[in-house]
Amino acid sequence: MVDPFVVVAVSPRTINVKNPGDGVANVKRINEFIDTAVMVGTWEGSPVKLVVLPEMAIQGMIANTPGNREKERHFAVTIPGPETDELAKKAVELNTYIAAELYMVKDEDFPDRHFNVAFIIDPQGEIIYKRYKATSDAYEGGMLGNMNPHDVWDEWIEKKGNGNPMDAIFPVAKTEIGNIGYAICHEGVYPEVARGLAMNGAEIIIRGTLIEPAVQNGMWELQNRAHAMFNSAYVVAPNLGPEVREDGSMQDLFGGQSMIVGPRGQILTKQQGWTSGDSFVCTTIDIEALRRARVSNGLYNQFKDLRTEQYRVIYDNPIYPKNQYLDAPPSEGWLAREDSTRAANIEKLIERGVLTPPSGYKA
Repeated sequence: MVDPFVVVAVSPRTINVKNPGDGVANVKRINEFIDTAVMVGTWEGSPVKLVVLPEMAIQGMIANTPGNREKERHFAVTIPGPETDELAKKAVELNTYIAAELYMVKDEDFPDRHFNVAFIIDPQGEIIYKRYKATSDAYEGGMLGNMNPHDVWDEWIEKKGNGNPMDAIFPVAKTEIGNIGYAICHEGVYPEVARGLAMNGAEIIIRGTLIEPAVQNGMWELQNRAHAMFNSAYVVAPNLGPEVREDGSMQDLFGGQSMIVGPRGQILTKQQGWTSGDSFVCTTIDIEALRRARVSNGLYNQFKDLRTEQYRVIYDNPIYPKNQYLDAPPSEGWLAREDSTRAANIEKLIERGVLTPPSGYKA
């Protein structure tokens, strides 16, 4: 039995790190605000059992490092590490789960590669979950030193999922408060990652961060509501607060609008407008009610109706090539390679008839 509990989604100001250790200072500042957010969250009438941070909350927008291995190593951190240790202290103190993300992370199984990693800490201070970002946009994939598991696919499935792709790519933390998965930033632009988490049991899907103009034009809200409705899941979507610049001025690249969405796509709570500081949203969720709806033989339980064989043929022909960096990590000039890969994919889709080019189109 899971009693109703409060979820707090924190939207902290963005302070970019200059050195790896700067992230610890960011965590300490965020932890102070978490105290306030959790205190207010308890006014809902139920205990706070889950606190969520968005992508880039800890390290900020790390400076561009296009294939610069030295800079990548300079910024890369570990999980566990000093940043997660500080969050773990707060999880124990508040007796809550804390979910967050680190932008450039080392991995012992792939010592010369770096990844974008979400993680969850339990109320005992233990890291119980890590998930590596599986789909990146052209900016992160081309300008920053991060890779996706798909880039080292064969080794990844063997080492991270014991040969099980679902657990390697779409892991879910099975906890006493429900089953939780984290979709990182741009992954929420696509339906597949949220569906993968849901099909691996996720009842709460965290979707952290999306940059403008996708917030002001409504894409952020649309995506979050769609993921919740199509997957019969709660979606907890914290976005970043404004960036604090070195001269003390602020710029808002993300647009706020953190929200928590119910399993039928209804917005349960949402941050309205722009804020100049740390902020949060919170609401009570009911996992038992969700579970009753999911096992009912009703119209809104889509899982029972999935005819998976006919959906599988959609993806029979690969588009983005796997194992691009299986033999060696990205090097100087890999931005051009990333762009050429995406350009080649467009031509591939035109040849297959998926895309029809406009008149006058030239490759």
